[in-house]
Amino acid sequence: MNLIISSEADTASINLRDRLLEMSEWKEDGTFGSRTVWKLAKDYGDFCTEDTRLITIEELHIHAEEIDKKWINQTNLNIDNIVFLSRHKAASGRPSLTVHPIGNWGAADYGGKEGEISGATPEWMTGLLLNIRKNRISGYDVCFEATHHGPLLETPTMFLEIGSSESEWEKKEPAEALIKSLLELKPAKGVNVVGIGGGHYTPRFTEAAFTHEVCFGHMVANYGVSILNPDIVTKAISRSKAEGIYFHKKGMKKSEYRKWRKWAENNDIKVFRQVDYKKRNL
Repeated sequence: MNLIISSEADTASINLRDRLLEMSEWKEDGTFGSRTVWKLAKDYGDFCTEDTRLITIEELHIHAEEIDKKWINQTNLNIDNIVFLSRHKAASGRPSLTVHPIGNWGAADYGGKEGEISGATPEWMTGLLLNIRKNRISGYDVCFEATHHGPLLETPTMFLEIGSSESEWEKKEPAEALIKSLLELKPAKGVNVVGIGGGHYTPRFTEAAFTHEVCFGHMVANYGVSILNPDIVTKAISRSKAEGIYFHKKGMKKSEYRKWRKWAENNDIKVFRQVDYKKRNL
C-alpha cells in the first residue's frame, strides 16, 4: 500500500489534503495518532489504488522521523511508497510546483540525520513530475528539486509541494493541479539514475526527464557535491534502484566531475549520457 501524509503544521499541506478528499472518494479507516485514517474507496491511476491510506500528523513533516516504522508497528500494514503533501518556500518567491526526494548529504539542519538519505522512488517521482507538467497552470514553474531535508525513512519517499511563498500555499488552483497529477499517477518509463551536479532546482535533470526516458532518484546539487563521499553515493544508487549516474557536467566543477566519473568507472558504475536514453513521447 501507498501512504499519503499531511501535516497540521503546514497550511499548504492541509490545503492539498482537503483537495484530495474533495477530488476522490475516501472512507474512514480507524485512527493514527488520534487522527482519522482515510482509505481510498476505489482505484485512481496506478499509484492511488484502493488500499492507499491518507493520514494527518501534528508535527511538521520534516521532523516525522521513522514514521514508516511507527505506522507498520501500529497497523501491521507495510508501505510501498510515501508521499508528503507540503509547502515549498524560496527566497525568490516564484510560484512553483515541485517534487523531490529526501535526505541530507551533509548537516541535518532541517530534520533527518547528518549524511543519511531516505529511500527514493524514481519511476513514481518522475511520473508525478510529468503529470504536473501536463496539468500545470499558467505562471507556475514545474521542476524537480535536489535531495534535501528530513525526515529519515527507509521507505521510498517523495515530497509534493506548492511554492514558493505564503500567498500560494492556500490557493485552490495549484493544489488541485497537484492532486489531479497524483490521482492520475502512473510510473514513468525510463532508466533509473542518480543525478549529480547543477543547481538546487535541477534544470538539467528536469529537462532530461521531460524529453527522454530517464527517471531520477536522488539528486545532488552543487552545494552537496563537495561533501559527498563514496559511501553515501553508493547508498544513493542503491536507494534509488539506479542503473548508474547522470552528471550535469557543465553544472559542476571540472575537478569534481573528473573525480566522481573516475570513481564510477573504477567501481563499474555506468555513467549515462543523454544520448543513451530513448526520446520520451509526451
